[in-house]
Amino acid sequence: MAATVRFLHTADLHLDSPLSTLATRNSGLGELMQDASRRVLTRLVDTALKQQVDALLIAGDLFDGDQRDVHTAMVLQRELRRLEAAAIPVFIIWGNHDAEARLLDVLELPDNVHAFDGRGGKRYFANEQAVVHGVSYSRRQAPDSLLGKYAKPDAQCFNIGLLHTSLTGAEGHNDYAPCTVNELIDKGYDYWALGHIHKRSVHHRQPAVVMPGNPLGRHINESGERSVSLVTLTAGEAPDIQCIELAPVRFDRLTVSLDACDDKRYAYERILEELKRHRESLDTEHLVVRVQLCGSTSLATYYQREHQALLVQLQTEFEHRDDLWIDSVDARALRLPVYDSAATSTEDPLLAELQLLAGSKLLQTANLQDAVSEDLALLVRALPSELGELFGKTPEDERRFIAETLLPAGAAWILHQLGNAGESDLDADSYAQDDS
Repeated sequence: MAATVRFLHTADLHLDSPLSTLATRNSGLGELMQDASRRVLTRLVDTALKQQVDALLIAGDLFDGDQRDVHTAMVLQRELRRLEAAAIPVFIIWGNHDAEARLLDVLELPDNVHAFDGRGGKRYFANEQAVVHGVSYSRRQAPDSLLGKYAKPDAQCFNIGLLHTSLTGAEGHNDYAPCTVNELIDKGYDYWALGHIHKRSVHHRQPAVVMPGNPLGRHINESGERSVSLVTLTAGEAPDIQCIELAPVRFDRLTVSLDACDDKRYAYERILEELKRHRESLDTEHLVVRVQLCGSTSLATYYQREHQALLVQLQTEFEHRDDLWIDSVDARALRLPVYDSAATSTEDPLLAELQLLAGSKLLQTANLQDAVSEDLALLVRALPSELGELFGKTPEDERRFIAETLLPAGAAWILHQLGNAGESDLDADSYAQDDS
């Protein structure tokens, strides 16, 4: 067996995928992101050339379904030919999105590229010191395991399995080519180069079972670091796996606590400070942020009602910069101050008694919780089916939501109204107009 073999492993590039985010309503950001996936592809090839790897492995979903821009196919051909000129082979399997990609009809793969078909097969590289085993999707759906199509390992070299799979399932992903990590380990390969799940995960170290995630986030739910894997296989040692970031744009969530912050100007300054600090802490060219407000503050109702106004204010604050973009503001986690026996916020004895009653007795009664549960059931029936689990996936989850979130928040708001009846910002009529 060879002393070492080195390769790049990536998946789920989704070339020309529309990057869906509220921030794309901003024309400047829309232009920046329009060709982001192509820039990632170019940087991927740059990295392969710089690192002088023995191969590039792409574990499915190179394309994004029925995208029709022929220019995308031409860009891919150009980049693959750069690797051909450097004698670097490329091994590709087609995933569920590739199965319906119309660009495959016009794509001419250079001689250095091998795309596995649905029957499966294997290809040697690095002077036959390593072999790649792969199976492509013949159609979009792959409800059954594909492991039976993978050959036995070659004991004379490193064995790498290229597979597009959901493993045993993942939230937000349908089941594709299901299998377990133990089944992959039992196959006897040195490295499993997986694709499909957009979140990076090393499921096993030796032999390695690696899901690299997608190299470019496409929306705020694909936030945080995105990378490809630079892998070195050495005989008798665990694979060395390095993460390399290529994305020009990073999505992220920033949680800002407004706990005990009851002044709007001070609250805004705190949000600005946290945004600037967060931007400076990240080494990325462009950052798209969702601001998530939390904490206990008398401003909770105001920001829940006026979160869109705050969004516009923040976007205007940073509109002169092209490296920081505000996607949205989420104020749902804000809570009005909770009143309890240890600390009441009023000198009115009647209001103080109501606070203690709400905090210690009333909210815990089964009759009240049952009444709220019945009201929620009516509301759920009126909602679209996809929102059927809005208040919990099980009756126990819903009960917990009622007891721990809904009733305390409602009681705190009512008590706050009683204690601040003259404040226009928080009056009942204004709250009723809250469209959040």
